[in-house]
Amino acid sequence: MSSLIYFLGSLCGCFLSGQISDRFGRKPVLFSSIFILSVFNIALSFAQSWAVFNVLFFMVGMGQVSICIVLLVLGSELLVDVPRVLFSSLALSFFYSAGMVAFPGTAYIVRNWRYLSVLMALPGLACFPLWWLVPESSRWLVSKGRFKEAELLLRFAALENGVEFPSDLFRSAKSQQSEQSQQPEQPQQPEQPQQPEQPAQPEQPQQPEQPQQPQQPEVSGYLGLLRNTTTRSITLVVWFLWFSLNVSYFGLSFNMTTLHGNPFLNYTLLSLMDIPAHLVSWFSAKYFPRRVSFIVFSLLLALALFLIQITLHTVFYEFLPWLTVGLLSVIGVFVSLFLPESFGKPLPDTIDQMQVIKKFKFKGLCRQKDDGNSAEV
Repeated sequence: MSSLIYFLGSLCGCFLSGQISDRFGRKPVLFSSIFILSVFNIALSFAQSWAVFNVLFFMVGMGQVSICIVLLVLGSELLVDVPRVLFSSLALSFFYSAGMVAFPGTAYIVRNWRYLSVLMALPGLACFPLWWLVPESSRWLVSKGRFKEAELLLRFAALENGVEFPSDLFRSAKSQQSEQSQQPEQPQQPEQPQQPEQPAQPEQPQQPEQPQQPQQPEVSGYLGLLRNTTTRSITLVVWFLWFSLNVSYFGLSFNMTTLHGNPFLNYTLLSLMDIPAHLVSWFSAKYFPRRVSFIVFSLLLALALFLIQITLHTVFYEFLPWLTVGLLSVIGVFVSLFLPESFGKPLPDTIDQMQVIKKFKFKGLCRQKDDGNSAEV
């Protein structure tokens, strides 16, 4: 039940952290989440009842997932090209796994969970001096029209890297913002003087009026992801894939307590396996198509889960959860075929630049809807 409450806090953090960081900035939300995680980890050690513990554990889950989400977004918006790939697919995952490896060793030495909660808060408190080293996202500053701050930030980065800062970097963004803020008003027609009545003329057939296309306002947040067919389809597919993968990953993590042997050693070995897995993931993301890599890894996962029954003497009720998780992985393989390939292509900066999701035809051909921006396959 406590684990469920922890993940309910994580779910709450998923919904809130992105919205708040879009409004107030990535950097303030990142350090606020670190503060929440550290403070409530310390508060856990003083909990005197199960109910109070769960309330504090809820806040710990909310702070922890908020850090992961905002940190990934901040790094992806600050970096480009190879550094972005290294940061998002290798650096974050590597240090996450390193923390997982260090955790069971710390828990083995500190057997009291109250003292362990305090120790878990210390790394977060040590991050606060980094406030003066971590910059705000220049992309977020531009999206909010704060061009002077973004230009100052990028000029400093150009100076540190020994490159020349382009003078017209924000020209398109500024022109787009000015067009949106200055909508031309329709001039009022002057009143026409009344004309004397004319004899009735035979009625002429009326020409059909051309319907005016209303300009739809830009919808942000979750509604922005679901406002058209392309973003809605891609979003729903990715949501399902994340759901099936997290069921598998955290299901394996929680099941460590049911395995034979030393639980500290079991969790350490599981965490160590993450490190070569992240290296293989980074290598495949750099040199191979993303959709093919995902399908291969998902099929390996499903095969391993289906073969668990061999180790459980065919006791049906024991391996049924793993068969369910394996089935989710197989369904995820089929669903991933509808996603557009992003390997070797520039990442879109706006929703309008996103690729159109694939649609299967009855003839067995896979096509993309031609909208003028994407080519048929």
